Parts: sequence; C-alpha cells; structure tokens
Amino acid sequence: MGISFNDLSNNLNRAVLQVKTSAQLSFEAINYTSSGRSAMLRNVADVPVTLTRVEIVTPEGYLRAYYPSAGFANLSKLMPKQNTTLTDREIPLCGVCVGGERLKLRVWYVATDLFDEANPVFSADEMKFVETIFIYPGGPTLPTCQIPEGSKWLFIDLVDPITFTDSGRIPNPPSNRLFVRAPFASHSENVLLNVVVVNASGAVGGASGTVPSIGNSIVELSGPIGGFVVPLNITVEASGFEVVQRFWKLGGIPYKAHASGVQLWWSVDTATNERLLNVVMVELGVNDLVGGNFVITLTLKDCMGNTVYTSYNTVNMPRGIFSDSVFFDVSPPVRMDDVYEIIVEVNEA
Repeated sequence: MGISFNDLSNNLNRAVLQVKTSAQLSFEAINYTSSGRSAMLRNVADVPVTLTRVEIVTPEGYLRAYYPSAGFANLSKLMPKQNTTLTDREIPLCGVCVGGERLKLRVWYVATDLFDEANPVFSADEMKFVETIFIYPGGPTLPTCQIPEGSKWLFIDLVDPITFTDSGRIPNPPSNRLFVRAPFASHSENVLLNVVVVNASGAVGGASGTVPSIGNSIVELSGPIGGFVVPLNITVEASGFEVVQRFWKLGGIPYKAHASGVQLWWSVDTATNERLLNVVMVELGVNDLVGGNFVITLTLKDCMGNTVYTSYNTVNMPRGIFSDSVFFDVSPPVRMDDVYEIIVEVNEA
C-alpha cells in the first residue's frame, strides 16, 4: 500500500503527543502594568512543551501585538509540572491599545518533540494556545494630533491623478483630472474641496469641486494641472473643514517609474471605535519600454512632522509591464487621525 510501519509509528507518536499536550498549559499569574509585564505559566502535561509565541488580541480575535516578529521561536522549554515566567522581553508592548481596554494574552506552545527549532514555522500545525484576560493599563490614550473640540474635520483616503504610465505626466484637457475620496467626517454635508498640486519645477495648479464630506464614491476633480510631471506635491483643503490626511507626495522618476495614486485601507476597531490604518496601496506606473528595478518607500507623518510609519518595497518591472500595485502592511496599525502626511518616494534600485 506504500505505507511503512515506521510511517505509521511516527504518525501515532505525533497523535499521542498532540493529545497529551491538549489544554495542558495553564496561566498561574499575570501582571501587565505601566511599570512591567510578566506572566507565569505551568506545564501540567505529561510531556515537555516549548513556548513559541506571545500575542495580544482583542476579545473578537483581532491581533494587536506579538512576539517574536519573525513568527515563532523557542521562548522557553518546560518539563512536566514545571513553571516559567515570561517577562518584558517576551510580552510585547501595544502601541494601539487603549487604557482600560479588555484584552487577551495568548501564548502558543507545542510538544517539544514536535518542535522544529531550525524551522519553527514547520511546526505551526502542531501548535496550540492558551489565553487569559487582562485590562490594558492607564487611561484612554488620545491621538497625538487632536483637532480642537467643535471643529469640523474630514478624512481623505484616496488621491489618484490621471498620469501617463510611461512619463508620469498629467494629460492636457479634457483629461487633466484627479480623483479623491472623503469617506468619513465629523459632519455630513457638501463641502468645497480644493486640491493644490505642485510639480517638480515648482509650478502650482489645482483642481476643485463640491463633494460630500462622507461618501464611499470616488469623486472626480479637474483644473489647470495638465502637463504637470512627477514628483507631485498635493495638498487637500476643504472649506470650513480641517482635512486630516492633507499632504500627499507622489514621487517618481519621469519617463521611468512613478507613484500614480495612493489609497489608504482602514478599519474600525469595534472595541474602541478607533479608525485604524492597516494597509497602504501604491499604484505604480512604469515606462514599459524600459522596465527596471525600483524601490518604493512609504513614509507616514503626524501633524508635528513626526514619522509614525516608514517602510519600503523593491519591485522588478520587466519590459512590457506598465503598472503594478505595491502594498504596505501597516503593523501595528496607525490611527487615521494621526496620519497627516503620506509620502511616497520612487527610486531606482
């Protein structure tokens, strides 16, 4: 039948170890305060176990923080009936958690004989976890950039000017258009939106129009921006409203590659009602006659000019391919009300 006795024996041993470690790790104490973090766990199984990962999750199961960053590792090995204490080194801080918030500390473990220490991810299917509830310390945290009480404000989560993929130039009329979206605001009403565009030579143009302050539709604006070439510095203004995501830089190398549009993907945390930025998508336009390797760098800044996120992706664009979507995983998530500047740089690798 093609199955050896050795295979059957190994599978049986694996199954026995899985049964013996099922729900056999327990919390004895947890301390998560502003001055320190610790958790004591005991192995009540009959076989040695290895602790591999620590996570902070919401009651709904959303991941907030974790250690190690690489996925899994040997954090501690526990013999039967032995206990161990995880400390600040293994228990992560949570930059997006709110004081007073109810959270879960989740610890992953596996039977030591099933753990591949050289390649921990290979043991992921064998791993189990235990959880305990704790309250995040401190009072509710406030965003770095607080809009004055009573002021009107709105979010912008998409800026996408029409550009030629090969050159990074905005077409002349009637195609001198720019698309934006205002998905959320303090007040729902129609608002005059003015988008100021500055090109590489310092020329200033713009596009304007009346849009709903809260809407899922992408709105088209037009104005004297035809012929503008990347890099483009774009500032979004709204009559009577403070625009949070107000400055967008679409970088690029004319006639080689450029950021032709940017979209922010965000979600609402049901536990805190915060709007969190999870992913940024950059649309890349490329001269398909040239192609090449390019480094796309994304930097997000708050109202004080402080960097709240930065990362880069390297992409290879063969000849004949004129566009691509480049995704940035913003982890941990960043508050949308702390994102004031979205800066995309495009350079040759």
